Amino acid sequence: MAGTWRHWVLPLLLVISLVTVSQVRGAEQPLEGETCEGAGPPVPAEPVTPRPQLTCPPAGPGAPEGQKPWLRSFTFVGNKTVSTKDLEGQLAEKLPTFWPPWRKPPAFRPQDLEYDLERLRNYYRDQGFYHVQIKPQVKCSPEGGVDVTLRIHEGPPVKVTGIDVDITGDVELSDLRQQWPLKPGDRFTDKAYGDLKNLYLNYLPNHGYPKVKVVGRVYLDKSKNTAKIHLAVKPGPRSYFGKVTIKHPEKLETPEQAILEKLTFKRGQVFNLGELFKSQRQLYATDLFRSVVLAPEKVPPQQTSIPIVIELKERKKRSLKLGLGYANEEKVRARLGLKYRNLWGGGRVLDLDARYSTLGYTFNELFTNPAVGGSHFDFLNQSGARERDFPSFKDRSVYTQSRFEHNLPWDFKVFFGHGVEWNRAFGLPYTTLILLDETRPENIYRSSYALLGLRQDTVDNPSNPRSGGYFQWANQIAPVFLGSDMQFAQTVLDVKRYHAIADSNFVIAGRARVGLIQPMQQTHQIAISRLFFAGGENSNRGYPIYMLSPRDSQNNPYGGAALLEMGVELRFPIPVYKNIAGVAFIDAGNVYRRAIDFNPLSLKYSPGFGLRYVTPVGAIGVDIAFPTNRIDYVADKWYQINFSVGYGF
Repeated sequence: MAGTWRHWVLPLLLVISLVTVSQVRGAEQPLEGETCEGAGPPVPAEPVTPRPQLTCPPAGPGAPEGQKPWLRSFTFVGNKTVSTKDLEGQLAEKLPTFWPPWRKPPAFRPQDLEYDLERLRNYYRDQGFYHVQIKPQVKCSPEGGVDVTLRIHEGPPVKVTGIDVDITGDVELSDLRQQWPLKPGDRFTDKAYGDLKNLYLNYLPNHGYPKVKVVGRVYLDKSKNTAKIHLAVKPGPRSYFGKVTIKHPEKLETPEQAILEKLTFKRGQVFNLGELFKSQRQLYATDLFRSVVLAPEKVPPQQTSIPIVIELKERKKRSLKLGLGYANEEKVRARLGLKYRNLWGGGRVLDLDARYSTLGYTFNELFTNPAVGGSHFDFLNQSGARERDFPSFKDRSVYTQSRFEHNLPWDFKVFFGHGVEWNRAFGLPYTTLILLDETRPENIYRSSYALLGLRQDTVDNPSNPRSGGYFQWANQIAPVFLGSDMQFAQTVLDVKRYHAIADSNFVIAGRARVGLIQPMQQTHQIAISRLFFAGGENSNRGYPIYMLSPRDSQNNPYGGAALLEMGVELRFPIPVYKNIAGVAFIDAGNVYRRAIDFNPLSLKYSPGFGLRYVTPVGAIGVDIAFPTNRIDYVADKWYQINFSVGYGF
């Protein structure tokens, strides 16, 4: 019996031992991730170093009773390739800061430091450093303050030795090689590798291939610090836009024709994913919808016609807007707005707006009828009354303008129509009337004009733009046969551009504005209500509002027939506080009495700087500008301070 027991128990124990050893050895194999394979010999294990002491003894007798350790400083030493700012961005624990001075220093917890050390090692691995060594040093003061120093030895980086891209089919993509974010000889990083795949994943859906697939593998040799990349790109069949279906959870009051007119693509066109985003932006711009989603339907792999589904949720039919603020030019200002959507159905919108400040008041209505009469044109009517308080006179006007708009490619809109405006200037000083001898005080001037223009708006965020721009070219002509008391031809060009530097929070903004007005037929001099004025927080910030203009003998501005304004502004973050930003700018401009006096070389410049407090609804800030060539060295200040809501442009 004993012999029998030995015969079956001892073999069973041996089998159990072998299974356990094989499981342990399997758990020790290196794991390279889904897209990485080891291509070289095994890397010897790094020597095990004693675990550093990360705790602090209890606070000494000089510290308050119950005082817990607090983080006094956190320093990186030895990082050469990766910046300290990038490393700080990987930390989960809060770092001490000198601003605001009343902020309580963060607590020090050893477990948080342990966690951050692991995060930093992983971050260095993502940056191509697989042999990084990070040694923490913790120094504790008797008062409870803790100074942490991380000594970093980055080690050699992994270099890309080759990139192989296999493309299925006959799609020509050789030009994309010039745009590769990762090339042979570069340091391998996970981000650059992801950007390389996304280059193909983003390009092909915008050029007719929405079913593209990209499979990538990285052959990594950590012993030689090399990486070879292989991408398999399968574009799929060339596809086209198919049938468009509109879905909505409740009854849709906006007519389908008005919705379809805002689409920037048509059935049968080559598929372009970017056109879906442009169409979404166009539909949001109508202010009729609170939710807009355009998505291609799932179809069989070989189907080349891609149906599009539009899911919409309409906004409330009525909304009220109230505003109260202060600015150094307008002083106290107030605003009341009321908007009606889908008025009488058909997607019509009526926007009523009233504004008041010490510079005057404005009552304005804007009525929009999309796809009027089932056509490809939107009809807009804008009417109202306003009063402007200039430094030396006042101007009152009543106006109405009707126009048609039509969408063009590349986000352009063409508009044309007719407008009538009645102007009356009063309170003009006699020194101004001597110069404008054809201006009749208290006289009502009727301007009846034809309107033609072109507009493009690609700004990504109106309250805090980082990319895109705005373009408008508007022309008015008021001849006798339209019933205009004052005959003239006017053109105004406005251009704005925004560009973020290397996807950072640094933004360069630029603008230019040109305006010309010329009398014709029976008119020999333009009335003052129609002339151009410049200066102020939204113009040239080195001059008070309206004061960058020709002036009479008593220093009263009376405007001009030609205008040129330009400006460049750098917007940048300030590390002290995340919602504080700075601006540095230079404004330039001038107003000329006659159109023939227009001279781009005779501009008046105003460099300056300012601060912005960025909020979800816009930026609130202050600027100080210094005019380099004042018009009147006695009356004009050598600096000008402007309080503003939003950016200058």
